[in-house]
Amino acid sequence: MERFQGLIGIALILGIAFLFSNNRRRINYRLVLSGIALQIAIAVLVFKVQPVAAFFQWLGRGMQLIEGFAFKGAAFVYGGIGVPKTGGGIMDYAAGGFVFAFNVTATIILVCALVAIFYHYGIMQRIVALIARAMNFIMRVSGAEALSNVASAFVGQVEAQVMIRPYLQGMTNSELLASMSGSLACIAGGILVVYANMGAAAGLDLAPKLITASLMAAPGALVISKIVFPETEESQTFGKVKLEVKSNYTNVIDAISHGAGDGFKIAMNVIAMLIGFIAIIACLDYILVRTGHIFNPHFDLTLDYIFGKIFYPFAWAMGVPQQDISSAATLLGQKLTINEFVAFKSLTDKNVPVLTQKGLLIISIAICGFANFSSVGMQIGGIGELAPERRRDLARLGLKALLCGTLASYLSATIAGILM
Repeated sequence: MERFQGLIGIALILGIAFLFSNNRRRINYRLVLSGIALQIAIAVLVFKVQPVAAFFQWLGRGMQLIEGFAFKGAAFVYGGIGVPKTGGGIMDYAAGGFVFAFNVTATIILVCALVAIFYHYGIMQRIVALIARAMNFIMRVSGAEALSNVASAFVGQVEAQVMIRPYLQGMTNSELLASMSGSLACIAGGILVVYANMGAAAGLDLAPKLITASLMAAPGALVISKIVFPETEESQTFGKVKLEVKSNYTNVIDAISHGAGDGFKIAMNVIAMLIGFIAIIACLDYILVRTGHIFNPHFDLTLDYIFGKIFYPFAWAMGVPQQDISSAATLLGQKLTINEFVAFKSLTDKNVPVLTQKGLLIISIAICGFANFSSVGMQIGGIGELAPERRRDLARLGLKALLCGTLASYLSATIAGILM
């Protein structure tokens, strides 16, 4: 029955995209079908082919190693600070303690430094170009779209646009929307490692699911965006995937310095958003509970309760098992309206419990992306700095990109759920 629900979910997601399409007659159905087929192929390889599944499990263990390496740096900086010990008492942080802000910051900084090293030596660009050529061949999208969407699976939403900076000015609006949608549907490598390790600390094996989610999001975002805004103009990069393998760093030390500095900025932004959003949620929940008590003293009206009702149909249609639908709906609401970090924290802290493995698979893929209202503003500002002449187009396409990025994540999650 749940697989049948998943088929309804695919129809619902594609139907919503079709409903918001600005030119239904120009939809390229070959692109749509090939993109969905590519998403299915990725999911089948990861979840059904044992050698591939083992490789992704190995990557997951590698993510835990990265956190261990990052802790070495954090232990040096924060050593001597007393933190609570499991079972009671106080211990030195350097002896293996955990402080969310310290550990998360260290992990993001290390991953950003590693990405900068790979970028300096041209490794990142070659990986992105190789995968982009394959996607370009299968889906027949433009080179700029393919590069941007694939890059978004490895680096941040604005950093991915840096790789196609020479093309931004001349990109069609359809290409621009596809690029923005891909960046919102995917998630940066540093953040992905953090979420995977948050899951590992809670006994949840999230790493393979999150890697799969980010890979499936690239073709998924193209599918949805090309339904919402079909291409009607001539692309400058159609059929061409050309990426300049050039480093902006003087040497590897310069790359590490810049990468670590950028990672620190990202980490501080994450911490600031968490403090701000969680505090505002507490404030809103207080007001809502007081309001609910006016009508019924036993009724605790909260944002989670509201999200659980609004997103319930989506969670059901995606094939989430019955006992997890309410929790899944709450997490979908938190991710879209607040941010994915709050949703993952609720999931891994088990404040919003997901009981089944299938429910965990679907919801972890569905919330693995940057598609939320605050990210739209960050993207418009970031890409607007790279191509100031396109700022008006970016602003006009912002909410469409949010819709496309959200539906792309839902589509990936639904397909994965059907195959489980």
